[in-house]
Amino acid sequence: MEEALPADRANAGWVKGWMVLRTKQELPGDFVSIHAHAAEAQADAHQRGPGHQVFHGSHKMGSDEFMID
Repeated sequence: MEEALPADRANAGWVKGWMVLRTKQELPGDFVSIHAHAAEAQADAHQRGPGHQVFHGSHKMGSDEFMID
C-alpha cells in the first residue's frame, strides 16, 4: 500500500481501493491488503497464491472490516 488511497466519502475513516481477500467457502473471505491500483492488487494476490482474489471496495483503516462494491 504505497500510494495514498482515496477516502470513502460515504463512510468516515474508510478508504476505497482494490482489496486482496483470502477466500473461504463462505464468500467474500478475510481481508488481506488494499491497493490503489488493480495491477498491484493482482500481483499481491498472485504472490500469496491460491485462495486469494481481488475485489474493489472500501476498507476501514486499522481494522479487518471491508465492504465490496
